[in-house]
Amino acid sequence: MSVKQKNGRPLMVEGKKTKHIKARVTEDEYTMVTNEWESLSMKESDYLRLMVLKPGSLKVKVNAQEVIRLLDQLGAELGRSGNNINQLARHANFLNKRGMLNAEIVVKFNDLFSEYISLFREIEKETRALLRRLKS
Repeated sequence: MSVKQKNGRPLMVEGKKTKHIKARVTEDEYTMVTNEWESLSMKESDYLRLMVLKPGSLKVKVNAQEVIRLLDQLGAELGRSGNNINQLARHANFLNKRGMLNAEIVVKFNDLFSEYISLFREIEKETRALLRRLKS
């Protein structure tokens, strides 16, 4: 006969973690392991469980907060570069209307813009690969 619960989380039927594993480590080893799970933003028990049961799985783990922070910085930088490109295009249009636009500048701008587009596509590709790795 099961006990009926009034409030709270439902009782676990399967997968309940009831056993403990203990190990003694040196102060240096503990510091090293602590730094590792903190850098991955994981709980101590989750990290140790993965290390023992699936040692290779932590190679793909990343600190999600750090990734988001870096992606935020990348987005801001791309926004600034887009703003600079827009200002250059406006200035080129201004010079073109007055007949002061030099053909060499246009060629140089087109070369730089092509390089920018290829770098942007590379960033896009790497970001998608990172997101796929984070999903798995």
